[in-house]
Amino acid sequence: MQHLESETMTQQRLRLLAAGIALVPTFGYPFGVLALGTPPFPTRDDCVHVATGDAEDLEVVYGRLDDPVAADELLAEVTRIGFVGAEVEFDACGRWKVSYDAVETFAQGEALAEHVREAGLEARVEHER
Repeated sequence: MQHLESETMTQQRLRLLAAGIALVPTFGYPFGVLALGTPPFPTRDDCVHVATGDAEDLEVVYGRLDDPVAADELLAEVTRIGFVGAEVEFDACGRWKVSYDAVETFAQGEALAEHVREAGLEARVEHER
């Protein structure tokens, strides 16, 4: 009888140990991360890098939108009025970006952006990231 009680106690201790092992990472990790401060998430402004001069990574951005359908509609409008080659991409800040990335110089990008603005849409030259 004593052997059976000892075996039951050992099984209970093993279950408690297993539960403890499972709970430590489950609760310990989030508390450890939060103790260091909230994790850094990019803001919407962190994804906008307005260009001011020549660089290798230039693009003309027609807009950033929260909805992929709206981004597709903007792309269709940009294409309809004659600006071809743009694409829709998901950016690191959780938005949909409509842009044209075959820009070789800042002057070329600014000229394209100006033509787009004259056509009634918004556009600016940015660094692609």
